[in-house]
Amino acid sequence: MSVESPVPKDLSALRITRDREPRRPAGMLIFLAVLAVAVGVGIYVAASGALAVKTVETVSASIVTEGQAETLLSATGYVEADTKADLSPKITSKITALYVTEGDRVKKGQVLARLDRTDLDAQLADTKAAWVNAAAELARQRALVKAGLASTSALDASIANEASAHARVRFVQAQQDYAVIRAPFSGRVIAKRAHVGEAVSPFGSPGQGSSNGGAIVTLVDFSTLYVGADVNESNLGRLKADQPAELTLDAYPDQTYHGHLLQIIPTADRSKGTVKVKVAFEDPDDRILPDMSARVNFTAKKTTGETAAKTRVTIPKSAIAAEAGKSGVFLVSDRKAIFREIEAGAENSGQVEIRKGLQGGERLVSEPGKIALKSGDKIKVKGE
Repeated sequence: MSVESPVPKDLSALRITRDREPRRPAGMLIFLAVLAVAVGVGIYVAASGALAVKTVETVSASIVTEGQAETLLSATGYVEADTKADLSPKITSKITALYVTEGDRVKKGQVLARLDRTDLDAQLADTKAAWVNAAAELARQRALVKAGLASTSALDASIANEASAHARVRFVQAQQDYAVIRAPFSGRVIAKRAHVGEAVSPFGSPGQGSSNGGAIVTLVDFSTLYVGADVNESNLGRLKADQPAELTLDAYPDQTYHGHLLQIIPTADRSKGTVKVKVAFEDPDDRILPDMSARVNFTAKKTTGETAAKTRVTIPKSAIAAEAGKSGVFLVSDRKAIFREIEAGAENSGQVEIRKGLQGGERLVSEPGKIALKSGDKIKVKGE
């Protein structure tokens, strides 16, 4: 009896049949890969553009006077006066009257103060009496000599005695004149250094209100005011006689005065390496006061004679750039660099005059050429 095996003879019947997945073409895979790369690059470029902020340094468009634009060299100093006097008494006495105060204008010979001369009046009366007595004795001796009753030696002694008495009278009268303080020249009182009732002397003394010896007042002739400035020795050769200059007082920075080199003091300061020069004012006014600090700009040529000097706009040469064949500058505006076309003029010491395009005060990118700046680029100012 034969038994059949349960294993089928055809093993292929045992294979499980599954649906086959369709193969994707190779071209489609390449396309998708390129697309992914392109999207990534686009995102990177967009992100880079959003973050590409360029750091810059800035300068300002300056407004300068005509003289500043033509400046050869500058110096600082103070307003001084050629004619100035601290008026002190020639005798020791007490002030009985003071007729002036700070700012008063006085004329030559005008009485400024009087001193007590009570003692001098008494001395004068005494010396006059002695003189009268000496004169009478002289007359008596002359009569006796004429009558042959006295010697000529006695007459000579009387003549000498009378002359001495007269000289003492004149001396006391001079002392009385010293009790009247007069202006030695016309000018203005810039300081009152003593007061009525105060004792003064030629040299002053501790405890006196006078801080300048025995001075009662200080008088200045304002027509002799000038600026005394120190110029470096190395720059002295750039100056010539009557060199034009513009003067600016720190008290009035918007006011420009015109002047010229008055004198080069013939001595140098060894410690500072400078030489002092005097610069005269050509258009002074009452606002110029002694000891004010001032700046002097020596110019290549004489500037306008008007009080309000012409102004110019200048910028550093490094701030000028070119875009699309045009010369201009990059203005800092709302964290962006904006190109503006300009018309440049003469250059002096690295500063360029701007004839058109700027009004002064604008904030500009300092060296746009070094960072390949373009109009519209986002920027960040260094240090801010």
